[in-house]
Amino acid sequence: MTDQGIDAYAAYLPAYVLTDNRLDPTGPPAAAKGPARGVAGYDEDVITMAVEALRHLASATPSGRHLLLATTSAPYEAKTSAGIVHEALGLDPGVSAVDLRGHRSGAAALDLVVRAGAVAAAADLRTTRPGAPDELAQGDAAAAFAGGTGHAAVLLARAGHTTEILERWRLPGERHDRVWDERFTAEILAAAGLDAARRALAEASLDAVDHVVVASSNPRAAAALRRALRGTAPSQQDAALERATGFTGAAHPGLLLAAALDDAGPGETILLLSATEGADAFVFRAGDGVREARRGPSVRDQLAARQTLGYGRYLRWRGLLDVQGPARPAAPAPAAPPMHRRAGWKYRLEGSQCGACGRVTTPPSRVCAACGIAGAGEAKVSLRDRTARVVSVTRDHLTTMPEPEVAVVIADVDGGGRLSAYATDVPPGDVTVGMPMTPTFRRLWTTDAIHNYFWKLRPAPTLTLTQAQTPDTEGTH
Repeated sequence: MTDQGIDAYAAYLPAYVLTDNRLDPTGPPAAAKGPARGVAGYDEDVITMAVEALRHLASATPSGRHLLLATTSAPYEAKTSAGIVHEALGLDPGVSAVDLRGHRSGAAALDLVVRAGAVAAAADLRTTRPGAPDELAQGDAAAAFAGGTGHAAVLLARAGHTTEILERWRLPGERHDRVWDERFTAEILAAAGLDAARRALAEASLDAVDHVVVASSNPRAAAALRRALRGTAPSQQDAALERATGFTGAAHPGLLLAAALDDAGPGETILLLSATEGADAFVFRAGDGVREARRGPSVRDQLAARQTLGYGRYLRWRGLLDVQGPARPAAPAPAAPPMHRRAGWKYRLEGSQCGACGRVTTPPSRVCAACGIAGAGEAKVSLRDRTARVVSVTRDHLTTMPEPEVAVVIADVDGGGRLSAYATDVPPGDVTVGMPMTPTFRRLWTTDAIHNYFWKLRPAPTLTLTQAQTPDTEGTH
């Protein structure tokens, strides 16, 4: 029998963290070691986070495979969000793109990864009402996995338990989850989780494992399950990670699994238990190539690189605080025909490379911008994975975005091409000429119920880690 498992994985944590949700800064100080939540930028959503997690592991997805996007907070209701991810990744048209919805969709996507060889991202952007008891306990993140023969991890056993329970829900058109009293639902979810975990361990013929990770939409159930299963693996790293990121919805099982794989050595066993609307349990054995299977930075490194975000700024970003913007009209909505015709540029950041002089023209054109020869620019090259160096910076103080100002840069791309783009994940005043930046897929704005996506530039990873030593506070820019 061919092994079923995971060949590659990646996690994405946004660049910001919220540790204090006090409206009155003169009130009692926040707990020194209280919970924190990861916060997606104002220009991020489920689609952009999924692209970021998948971009380094989905490029080789062959025709006939499935691309899955699991979430509870898709930016479109009827339109398939996974199709936009598919376009941004430049996948073969023969790869089908499918959305999975609901809190249990992250576990379902992982099941299809290991059983059907699919490629999947689970991503969520969590928003509560301001001041809600669990406001700092909900967070934003994404995780991605590519199925295969188990280069990263081999599936040893899988068990599920379904129970209908009114625990966490949201009606169409509503923005925030409704939550039933967790004291009622905790016992039900804990019982379902224990049943699934015990059956999975029995199927794998294991009495104990090296790593236990527990994800649950109910914190009481998560704590009870960790206590009950602690004898099989004493580590509580999953609880510590959850306190640093918040519960990340459909992404949470994948995020915890990615962190466990970051630490696991070849041959070590992992029990992943997700208890949400029932339970899903997976038993994995880390593969011989687990150390090489991670794509992008580790979860630990991303946690260390985050910038602290002020509460007022967070409320503006999420549209939870209605503030007066600049006196200028809203940005125009994109139209369907030009978006389709220019998909290579808009979604994949493709330029045209001249067959005569070899220079790259951006946006792509039939006429080379360097030598002027027409018809020589038929070859397309993607610039999304290249480094660009800033040659000019402008600070826009009349932006329609939920920020008082943003930086607009002109940057020369290594290997050819020039980009004009917004800078993101960096204070505008810190963008300087010569700064190396890398493209990142973001949402520019939403007009007339159409989300306009394109590529922005953010500081290259080494620079981001350096800048993150100085937390960004309210009013910095």
